[in-house]
Amino acid sequence: MQAGTGDLDVIIIGGGQSALATAYFLRRAKLSFVILDAGEKPGGAWRQAWKSLRLFSPAQWSSIPGWMMPPVHHGYPSRDHVIEYLTQYESRYGFTIERPVHVTSVEQVPAGLRVHAGSRYWDAKAVVSATGTWSNPYVPDYPGTECFSGQQLHSAHYVEPQPFAGK
Repeated sequence: MQAGTGDLDVIIIGGGQSALATAYFLRRAKLSFVILDAGEKPGGAWRQAWKSLRLFSPAQWSSIPGWMMPPVHHGYPSRDHVIEYLTQYESRYGFTIERPVHVTSVEQVPAGLRVHAGSRYWDAKAVVSATGTWSNPYVPDYPGTECFSGQQLHSAHYVEPQPFAGK
């Protein structure tokens, strides 16, 4: 949304579970909003998660507001099950989502806040950051790092065990 085309009540930055739950309640409150998601497809950080990842709880305990996650017949929901649920959730509620949009800054303007993404921007009264930490993992510096000759990998970059076989 460019200046002069109408301001929103809220801009949600991020497209995962927290963003969708926020959108659900904003819609119930009859507030105008848009979700700006850096991902190309639904699923939030689950799309970058390792292939073997599973929830540690049953589907019914992992649902977001308004619609129960469909159950799995054996064990706990897999990464793909969660991605499918989030994809269907988006479709079910028809939220306005723009993707891929990489937000670069948020600034205060007279009417509220302006969210920038390259040459585009959106204005709103409030902004919700629902980006999580997956896209910007923190690796602390600790004494002796330079002496370790093995491979170090943040969990945000782990996909599957095969590259580590025999190590």
